[in-house]
Amino acid sequence: MSTSGISSILTNINDAFSGKTSGIDVGATVDALMQLQRAPEVLLQNQQSAVNTRISTLGGIASDLSQLQTAVNDLKDSFGALSQKTVTSSNSSLVSATAHAAATAGTHTVIVSQLATVSSSYSDPIADPTTLAGATLTIAYGDPNNPSKTDTITLPDTIKTLQDVADAINQSADNTGVTASVVQDANGQRLALVSTSSGAAGNLTVTGDVTFHQGVEGQDALLSVDGVPVDSATNTVSGVLTGVDLQLSGADKNTVVQIGINPDTNEAATAVNNFITAYNNVMKDINTQFTSDGSGNAGPLAGDAALRTLQSQLLEIAGYSPGAGTYVNLQQLGIEMQNDGTLQMNSTVLDDVLTNHYSDFQNFFQSTDSNAFGQVASNMLLQITDPTQGTVSSDISAQQAISDSLTQQISDFEDRLAAVQQQLTDQYSKLNVLLQQYPMEIQQVSAQLSALNPNSKS
Repeated sequence: MSTSGISSILTNINDAFSGKTSGIDVGATVDALMQLQRAPEVLLQNQQSAVNTRISTLGGIASDLSQLQTAVNDLKDSFGALSQKTVTSSNSSLVSATAHAAATAGTHTVIVSQLATVSSSYSDPIADPTTLAGATLTIAYGDPNNPSKTDTITLPDTIKTLQDVADAINQSADNTGVTASVVQDANGQRLALVSTSSGAAGNLTVTGDVTFHQGVEGQDALLSVDGVPVDSATNTVSGVLTGVDLQLSGADKNTVVQIGINPDTNEAATAVNNFITAYNNVMKDINTQFTSDGSGNAGPLAGDAALRTLQSQLLEIAGYSPGAGTYVNLQQLGIEMQNDGTLQMNSTVLDDVLTNHYSDFQNFFQSTDSNAFGQVASNMLLQITDPTQGTVSSDISAQQAISDSLTQQISDFEDRLAAVQQQLTDQYSKLNVLLQQYPMEIQQVSAQLSALNPNSKS
């Protein structure tokens, strides 16, 4: 509380004492005195505000570290971005392909002599569907002379329309492999059955109380891959080439299709860029704390020793060298460190590495050796970001403990202030009563004196 505030309180008391005012404002007087009492609490609150700012800033750094850990793990993951493949086809109208991370880069030859087909059968025109009430259909699958399985479906007696027949077949518990529908042509309505399985195993032979004709014979796809004969029930061929799915679109036994499988350098470059961005975000967060603003003030963590430790740990990651292999550090890959500790990509160098030395590039990050950059960086970040023992989490815990202590001190101080405020209120309430009574007592004394000496002028 300022000197002028105390002087104002004394002036109010003197005015009341001299009769210029009727007592004092107890509430305003106590509030003014409490400002002086609260001075130490304001210091505690300012300290807590600074601590909470440090906690918030550390939380932002922790979030950026999590993004960096994700980026490093993507470089380390043997099924991640660095293992993605692109596929080319010399004739995509016949064969196209997709490749997964397990695929091996290389070129393969494919010749498609026959596509897989889905078998279908259709009935003679049926003028009166009610004649099929209670009828039986037998559906054989596969080789007509040696079927792999046979369905026998008995139609209900409630048949009225051909759609009723189709619905009954589709809903029958005895139906294991066909879909029925009604087809209209110039000759009338027909019942059509389509196998739910492609290839020779789904080939349909239908007999029963109505005559059926084969629409499409079910047959397997026939192809050769790198000269090896392949028989497939579907036109999507998987498992012949590890990690590669072939999609057959046409057949020409005289055309050789070249399928090329190559590393996806765009995905790899994106993963490297993500790593650089995530790393730089953390490093810039740290640098900001140690950089003075226009007023000469550094960040709230400028004096934080743990932040210096974190900065050193990140620089250690960026400068790590496996010590073996064609590439032994990030700079050789075109990932160059700047004076402020951030990283910058040299696109010319990286493009050359990705185009001409991809296996060495991948080996740098993903070698089975425990010294591979990806494994070491991931392990270091795992320690740094440990929720209990990590550099940032430990710092946050320490700062939170300080904040909690200040919260308790402020709470205890508030309890003491409440007692002081009550005491001051009682004291100044009593003083106010005295000050209000004092002018009346002066008047009484003056009247008594005048009565004793009538000739007195005062």
